[in-house]
Amino acid sequence: MPGLMGKIHQPVGSRHAEVAMKAPLPLTSPVPRQSRSQAEADVIVIGAGLAGLNATMLLEQAGLRVALVEARDHVGGRMLTLDDLPGRPDAGGIQVGPGYARFHAIADRLGVERFVPTSSEGGSLYHIGGATITAGQWPSAAQNVLARGEKWRLPDLLLFSFLEGLPSLDLPTQWMDAQFSAFDVPLLETLKACGASDQAIRLIDANLNGYSVATLSTLHVLRTLAIFRGARGPVQFVRGGSQRMTDAMAAALKTDVQLDSPVAAITAQKDGTRITLINGRQISAAHCICTVPFAALREIKISAGLPSPVNRMIANLPYTHATFAYIAASEPFWRSDGFAETLWSDDPMIGRIFVLGDEPAMLKAWLNGPAADRIDSMDPVTAGVEIIRRIESARPSAKGKLQLLRMYSWQKDRYARGIYHHIGAGQAADLAAAARYTGHRLHFAGEHLAQTSSGIEGALESGERAARAVLAS
Repeated sequence: MPGLMGKIHQPVGSRHAEVAMKAPLPLTSPVPRQSRSQAEADVIVIGAGLAGLNATMLLEQAGLRVALVEARDHVGGRMLTLDDLPGRPDAGGIQVGPGYARFHAIADRLGVERFVPTSSEGGSLYHIGGATITAGQWPSAAQNVLARGEKWRLPDLLLFSFLEGLPSLDLPTQWMDAQFSAFDVPLLETLKACGASDQAIRLIDANLNGYSVATLSTLHVLRTLAIFRGARGPVQFVRGGSQRMTDAMAAALKTDVQLDSPVAAITAQKDGTRITLINGRQISAAHCICTVPFAALREIKISAGLPSPVNRMIANLPYTHATFAYIAASEPFWRSDGFAETLWSDDPMIGRIFVLGDEPAMLKAWLNGPAADRIDSMDPVTAGVEIIRRIESARPSAKGKLQLLRMYSWQKDRYARGIYHHIGAGQAADLAAAARYTGHRLHFAGEHLAQTSSGIEGALESGERAARAVLAS
């Protein structure tokens, strides 16, 4: 997926993650004998995504009893494979980055197969201002109304070109350091300071992996760039879909995952924790690890003495809105029309169109931010008809060959409320404090609390850190 913002939703880990993997967990239980006899488990883990599954695996290895509850009817969380669609496309946890040390170590141990996809020519076909334009045509196209010094920059590479002159983070963890707080400002402000024209900003905002340049922190982008720089090797995919990884992790547990068990309330006191499920059932344990995304956690009542930064992040941490349209093609027309596979558009009903495969021939429309919200407000069938009509207009070789199979909205998912977090402008200090917070009885984990990594690897990192916190208590 070309372009910086085409990649930001798939961040990779760093060499520092490999060091963290080598540090052994202490294999001793911190739970007093009396607490063990009174509670149903030593630890409650809420959420059977990557963070919760990794924490559970590590706690079991240390000899603790774990009660693992999951709101959905399946494990995986945002590692989601749409098994009922042709080709089993992933809706979440799409790519495995070369720096995902924890992921690869666990996958190797569990026999989860990965593969490097067949490479395409790369690049994008552009649909700007209602016209279809190749990369070679872009600098002189009538629809290219960028400022004189910007015209040579391709639309999906604009952001990267403007940030090249900014100081870089030597380590991915430096986003947490106060010395970089000057960059915790709206990306819009930074782009203007770098001389970006209004038209350049408009194009950057068209397919931004965040809600908008007005709300996304520049520090979030610098952090992502630092993570990319620390990665070496090819991007991989999980054979059969990303959810095969979480399926394998769950199958390796001694603990039975309690599915269809949404949590209504969490209580943490000096001597232990208790959760109340929607059905009224209560589970008690000495410790609780909550991996629910903060955007969804807002719907759960928490009674605990949490630090102010943690409370503010639970209430306000933004999650990127993303809506996908999965579209079947009667034939892989992109192989014969002479254009690049990927279509990048400023049309808010097209966004980015990615080829998922030739056999079966499948496309995926990826819409972010306000564009995703706009699609969500429409009837799915009506939205699908309009998306297809606009794709056919932008790429005539597709005409009469497309069929909408499904729309998928992450912000409509009540247990996610977004595809992944991003640092909102002015929030880095609070998020850093939340990521450093280990808790006493109630601990938190999830990709939103990773320090070194992001995305898939970040979820595993945070689950490991939460397990360490329990074992050290």
